[in-house]
Amino acid sequence: MKDLSKVYITILTVIAILCSINAQTKTKSNVFYKDSESAQSILDAYYDCISGPIGEQRDFDRLRNLFHPEARLIYSYWNEGSTKANLMVFNTLEDFINKLDYLDKKGFYEHEISNIMHSFSAVTQVFSTYTFRAEDNSIPANKGITSYNLFFDGERYWIMSMFWAAENERYKIPKQYLKH
Repeated sequence: MKDLSKVYITILTVIAILCSINAQTKTKSNVFYKDSESAQSILDAYYDCISGPIGEQRDFDRLRNLFHPEARLIYSYWNEGSTKANLMVFNTLEDFINKLDYLDKKGFYEHEISNIMHSFSAVTQVFSTYTFRAEDNSIPANKGITSYNLFFDGERYWIMSMFWAAENERYKIPKQYLKH
Protein backbone atom coordinates (compact mmCIF):
# COMPACT_ATOMS: atom_id res chain seq x y z
CA MET A 1 0.00 0.00 0.00
CA LYS A 2 2.87 2.36 0.81
CA ASP A 3 4.44 1.57 -2.57
CA LEU A 4 1.19 2.43 -4.34
CA SER A 5 0.99 5.75 -2.46
CA LYS A 6 4.56 6.58 -3.53
CA VAL A 7 3.65 5.80 -7.14
CA TYR A 8 0.62 8.10 -6.99
CA ILE A 9 2.65 10.88 -5.36
CA THR A 10 5.36 10.49 -8.01
CA ILE A 11 2.80 10.57 -10.82
CA LEU A 12 1.09 13.66 -9.37
CA THR A 13 4.45 15.39 -8.91
CA VAL A 14 5.44 14.69 -12.52
CA ILE A 15 2.06 15.96 -13.75
CA ALA A 16 2.41 19.13 -11.66
CA ILE A 17 5.92 19.76 -13.02
CA LEU A 18 4.78 19.21 -16.62
CA CYS A 19 1.81 21.53 -16.15
CA SER A 20 4.08 24.18 -14.67
CA ILE A 21 6.54 23.91 -17.58
CA ASN A 22 3.67 24.05 -20.09
CA ALA A 23 2.20 27.13 -18.41
CA GLN A 24 5.60 28.87 -18.39
CA THR A 25 6.15 28.02 -22.06
CA LYS A 26 2.75 29.39 -23.00
CA THR A 27 3.34 32.57 -21.00
CA LYS A 28 6.73 33.15 -22.64
CA SER A 29 5.45 32.51 -26.15
CA ASN A 30 2.38 34.64 -25.56
CA VAL A 31 4.10 37.72 -24.16
CA PHE A 32 2.58 39.60 -27.07
CA TYR A 33 -0.71 37.65 -27.19
CA LYS A 34 -2.90 40.76 -27.06
CA ASP A 35 -1.13 42.08 -30.18
CA SER A 36 -2.60 39.28 -32.28
CA GLU A 37 -6.02 38.68 -30.75
CA SER A 38 -7.88 40.76 -33.37
CA ALA A 39 -7.28 42.24 -36.79
CA GLN A 40 -7.26 45.76 -35.31
CA SER A 41 -4.90 44.84 -32.47
CA ILE A 42 -2.31 43.46 -34.88
CA LEU A 43 -2.41 46.70 -36.90
CA ASP A 44 -2.14 48.82 -33.75
CA ALA A 45 0.83 46.73 -32.60
CA TYR A 46 2.58 47.12 -35.96
CA TYR A 47 2.29 50.92 -35.90
CA ASP A 48 3.41 50.95 -32.27
CA CYS A 49 6.46 48.76 -33.01
CA ILE A 50 7.92 50.99 -35.70
CA SER A 51 7.10 54.34 -34.07
CA GLY A 52 9.16 56.12 -31.46
CA PRO A 53 11.51 59.00 -30.65
CA ILE A 54 15.16 59.42 -31.57
CA GLY A 55 17.29 57.03 -29.55
CA GLU A 56 14.50 54.57 -28.73
CA GLN A 57 15.32 51.05 -29.88
CA ARG A 58 12.40 49.36 -31.61
CA ASP A 59 11.09 46.07 -30.22
CA PHE A 60 11.82 43.82 -33.18
CA ASP A 61 10.91 40.68 -31.17
CA ARG A 62 7.42 42.11 -30.78
CA LEU A 63 7.38 42.96 -34.51
CA ARG A 64 8.48 39.42 -35.41
CA ASN A 65 5.55 38.06 -33.38
CA LEU A 66 3.07 39.85 -35.68
CA PHE A 67 4.26 38.24 -38.93
CA HIS A 68 3.76 34.70 -40.15
CA PRO A 69 7.09 33.00 -40.97
CA GLU A 70 6.11 33.02 -44.67
CA ALA A 71 5.10 36.71 -44.74
CA ARG A 72 6.10 39.00 -47.60
CA LEU A 73 6.50 42.77 -47.46
CA ILE A 74 6.39 44.90 -50.60
CA TYR A 75 6.86 48.63 -51.03
CA SER A 76 5.66 50.31 -54.23
CA TYR A 77 7.11 53.66 -55.16
CA TRP A 78 7.16 55.96 -58.18
CA ASN A 79 10.09 57.50 -59.99
CA GLU A 80 10.67 61.26 -59.83
CA GLY A 81 8.04 62.15 -62.46
CA SER A 82 5.52 59.53 -61.26
CA THR A 83 5.66 57.87 -64.66
CA LYS A 84 7.02 54.46 -63.65
CA ALA A 85 6.13 52.40 -60.59
CA ASN A 86 8.76 50.25 -58.93
CA LEU A 87 8.74 47.55 -56.27
CA MET A 88 11.02 46.92 -53.35
CA VAL A 89 10.33 43.34 -52.24
CA PHE A 90 11.41 42.01 -48.87
CA ASN A 91 11.39 38.21 -49.09
CA THR A 92 11.59 37.83 -45.34
CA LEU A 93 10.72 39.90 -42.31
CA GLU A 94 14.43 39.93 -41.42
CA ASP A 95 15.20 41.63 -44.77
CA PHE A 96 12.67 44.32 -43.83
CA ILE A 97 14.02 44.70 -40.28
CA ASN A 98 17.54 45.14 -41.65
CA LYS A 99 16.28 48.18 -43.62
CA LEU A 100 14.73 49.72 -40.49
CA ASP A 101 17.98 50.62 -38.74
CA TYR A 102 17.18 54.32 -39.30
CA LEU A 103 14.02 54.35 -37.16
CA ASP A 104 15.73 55.04 -33.84
CA LYS A 105 18.20 57.45 -35.46
CA LYS A 106 15.55 59.66 -37.07
CA GLY A 107 12.69 59.36 -34.61
CA PHE A 108 10.12 57.83 -36.94
CA TYR A 109 6.36 57.83 -36.35
CA GLU A 110 3.60 56.13 -38.31
CA HIS A 111 -0.05 56.35 -37.19
CA GLU A 112 -3.20 54.90 -38.68
CA ILE A 113 -5.79 57.42 -39.87
CA SER A 114 -8.46 54.92 -40.86
CA ASN A 115 -8.96 51.48 -42.32
CA ILE A 116 -11.41 49.36 -44.23
CA MET A 117 -11.57 45.65 -43.38
CA HIS A 118 -13.13 42.77 -45.24
CA SER A 119 -13.16 39.25 -43.79
CA PHE A 120 -14.19 35.82 -44.88
CA SER A 121 -13.35 32.60 -43.09
CA ALA A 122 -9.70 32.80 -41.95
CA VAL A 123 -8.83 35.65 -44.33
CA THR A 124 -8.97 39.39 -43.59
CA GLN A 125 -7.91 42.08 -46.04
CA VAL A 126 -7.29 45.57 -44.67
CA PHE A 127 -6.68 48.86 -46.46
CA SER A 128 -4.99 50.95 -43.75
CA THR A 129 -4.39 54.67 -44.36
CA TYR A 130 -1.58 56.13 -42.28
CA THR A 131 0.52 59.22 -41.74
CA PHE A 132 4.25 59.16 -41.19
CA ARG A 133 6.94 61.63 -40.20
CA ALA A 134 10.51 61.77 -38.97
CA GLU A 135 11.29 63.67 -35.79
CA ASP A 136 14.54 64.97 -37.34
CA ASN A 137 12.61 66.15 -40.45
CA SER A 138 14.89 64.14 -42.77
CA ILE A 139 11.83 62.45 -44.28
CA PRO A 140 8.97 64.73 -45.36
CA ALA A 141 5.73 64.06 -43.48
CA ASN A 142 3.25 62.27 -45.72
CA LYS A 143 0.40 59.76 -45.93
CA GLY A 144 0.17 56.33 -47.46
CA ILE A 145 -1.92 53.20 -47.71
CA THR A 146 -0.91 49.69 -46.71
CA SER A 147 -2.82 46.66 -47.90
CA TYR A 148 -2.55 43.96 -45.23
CA ASN A 149 -3.51 40.34 -45.75
CA LEU A 150 -4.17 38.71 -42.39
CA PHE A 151 -4.64 35.05 -41.52
CA PHE A 152 -6.61 33.86 -38.49
CA ASP A 153 -5.46 30.36 -37.51
CA GLY A 154 -8.24 29.84 -34.96
CA GLU A 155 -6.17 31.21 -32.08
CA ARG A 156 -4.51 34.38 -33.34
CA TYR A 157 -4.05 36.68 -36.32
CA TRP A 158 -0.89 36.77 -38.45
CA ILE A 159 0.26 39.31 -41.00
CA MET A 160 0.78 37.29 -44.19
CA SER A 161 1.65 40.24 -46.41
CA MET A 162 2.02 44.01 -46.45
CA PHE A 163 1.95 45.97 -49.69
CA TRP A 164 2.25 49.73 -49.30
CA ALA A 165 2.65 53.00 -51.18
CA ALA A 166 3.01 56.62 -50.13
CA GLU A 167 0.97 59.47 -51.55
CA ASN A 168 2.72 61.69 -54.13
CA GLU A 169 1.84 64.70 -56.29
CA ARG A 170 0.19 62.57 -58.95
CA TYR A 171 -1.48 59.97 -56.73
CA LYS A 172 -3.40 61.44 -53.81
CA ILE A 173 -5.24 59.25 -51.33
CA PRO A 174 -8.97 59.18 -52.18
CA LYS A 175 -11.28 60.71 -49.58
CA GLN A 176 -13.05 57.41 -48.87
CA TYR A 177 -9.77 56.10 -47.38
CA LEU A 178 -9.34 59.09 -45.11
CA LYS A 179 -12.57 58.57 -43.12
CA HIS A 180 -12.63 57.19 -39.61
